[in-house]
Amino acid sequence: MSDEDRTLPRCSGITAIGTRCERVVSYEGELCYSHDPTKVEERKATASKAGKLSRKRNPIEEIVGLRQRLDEILEDVLCGKLTTGKGQVAATIIGTALRSFEVEKKQKEFLELERRLSEVEKIYSRKGDPTYSDSYPFGGGVWAR
Repeated sequence: MSDEDRTLPRCSGITAIGTRCERVVSYEGELCYSHDPTKVEERKATASKAGKLSRKRNPIEEIVGLRQRLDEILEDVLCGKLTTGKGQVAATIIGTALRSFEVEKKQKEFLELERRLSEVEKIYSRKGDPTYSDSYPFGGGVWAR
């Protein structure tokens, strides 16, 4: 932190752990957004919107909803209700959300393959154990099945 940063006015609020808030504000004694009592309703509304964006619903429903929203944005841009700049930003954010579904799907597939490989490795390691019996009556060894 530079000397200039140390001289900037800081929020006069107290954090949950009892220390002074470190956020920079416009003037000394002012409260930041998180500590300003006049912003309580605004913070609640923001938190409510954030909660609605969580992935607790069916992913397919969310994907369909995002695609519908993209169609609405396209219509709004074409009709002039929305500027092209705002439409592009919104479409980029929605596109990022759609790509995150693909990443999540690949992650789940990877974890499933990893689990299945672990099971196969366990079975294969037991085949070499002379005390292991899987009640297969027609011989043993690698080529038995």
